[in-house]
Amino acid sequence: MAAIKQGTVKMIEMGLIDEPDGIIRLKIDTEKIEELAESIKAIGQLQPILVRPKGKRYEIVYGHRRFLATQRLGKARILSTVRELNNETTALMRATENIAREDISPIEEAAIYEDLKETAGLSTDKIAKRMGKSESLIKRRLDLLRMPPCLQKAVHNKEIGYSAAEELWSLGDLPDIEYYLGFAVDHGATVQVIRTWVREKKDERRRSRNDIEGGRSLTSPMEARPVYIACDTCQEPMEIGEETVVRCCPICAKAIKKALEGGD
Repeated sequence: MAAIKQGTVKMIEMGLIDEPDGIIRLKIDTEKIEELAESIKAIGQLQPILVRPKGKRYEIVYGHRRFLATQRLGKARILSTVRELNNETTALMRATENIAREDISPIEEAAIYEDLKETAGLSTDKIAKRMGKSESLIKRRLDLLRMPPCLQKAVHNKEIGYSAAEELWSLGDLPDIEYYLGFAVDHGATVQVIRTWVREKKDERRRSRNDIEGGRSLTSPMEARPVYIACDTCQEPMEIGEETVVRCCPICAKAIKKALEGGD
């Protein structure tokens, strides 16, 4: 058993190895697996996968893609390092390997942090320290998993960025989110443009809301209000834009003004 704790390298039957528990990667690029399989076929397996014993079987800790590539080649056994590892250490080792990938999406990154919370029981501040990230970044990534699936999918597929998803999420209403998300994806809208859409939509909601409080209608402070001036003839208030313009020469204008003032 001591040798296993230090790590024993040996060939293990493929049928005795189970894939990692939990969803660490939302999508595995089959093309890259094919490329890796061709590489292993040509030069062999240069690095063993890491597994931990689980009863009479083994669970992959990292090296999942190498396992899939070897499986695709139809090989019966795979070179493996066997170590006794607890759940926390296993989750951290997997997370470290996956975070290092260049093609990882923010959603996959969020899923890794969520796995560390659920599997290893780590708080956000401990995850931040273990992964060398800021706690605010960890929290923002975890917030992605609370967003509607349509936003998660768009971020994962790199159709919109994280900040754009945050802006759309703030709309709250799913039909509105899906409506503006469609425009954002189709037209490649920037975060600034999306922010403008969201602000205008929220202003529209405020203007259309007629909550009754204390027997009076409440209006948004952002809503445009009419401006009044006094009529030159009757001195009654008149909204700007409703006035009538009369074209006349200076002599007639003077006569009209004198008449309005009651002069002879």
